[in-house]
Amino acid sequence: MKQTYEFPIIKDCRKNDVLNTVDSYVSADATLRGVKDENMPKDEFLNDIGDMIYMRFWMISVQEIQIALKMNRYGMFEQKSEHYQLVNAELIADILNKYCKWKQKKAMEYNLSRKPVSHQIEHQVNHDLIDREYLEVILSDLKKGKLYRHTNAYLLIKSVPKEFKPTEKQYYSLLEKEEKIMEEEKDLKSKEEKDPLIVKKIIREFNESLKVKAHQRVFNVIVCNWLSKTIKI
Repeated sequence: MKQTYEFPIIKDCRKNDVLNTVDSYVSADATLRGVKDENMPKDEFLNDIGDMIYMRFWMISVQEIQIALKMNRYGMFEQKSEHYQLVNAELIADILNKYCKWKQKKAMEYNLSRKPVSHQIEHQVNHDLIDREYLEVILSDLKKGKLYRHTNAYLLIKSVPKEFKPTEKQYYSLLEKEEKIMEEEKDLKSKEEKDPLIVKKIIREFNESLKVKAHQRVFNVIVCNWLSKTIKI
């Protein structure tokens, strides 16, 4: 753990290098945990995972992502994060949150810190600040009129109070609606594309991600409805 303070943090690294390394780590972890070939994270999910890491975990090093994934596989956290054949941003965020809390606790126990050349800075993860910054990004999207279903707000679904969550029947009604809208978007995109190979790719990627993206879009709607009713936008 002491060595992790010598690695450069994600914010100070080239973005493409970080994203390529994250893709490699996440794919390797999925393989080691027995994710089936057809459920391996594809480009869309890997891109979403990369965006989430840049937004929420820029203060750790890219090497620590590999460490966190390994610790989770080895059952070193109080509760293991299970994939259930789905590797997405929510799963990786859950694992990295556990790692950051573990690291902060150990750093306090052993008085560890990040040491730049000129002076020493205590390196502690401020989860409240990260969550506030993430919320500000979502609120900014809403102020600009971005559609609820297209706002990257689904990671806040656990924070939504029960009274703002739909019933099971309402949830599946929303899910059915989003799947239908996505089908229409796919059909429109396919008709506009002339290259049959690209059309085939559009359809394949749509079929691979439909269920996950539809659930995320429903979560986005629920979170944004909650925010619009409780926070002045």
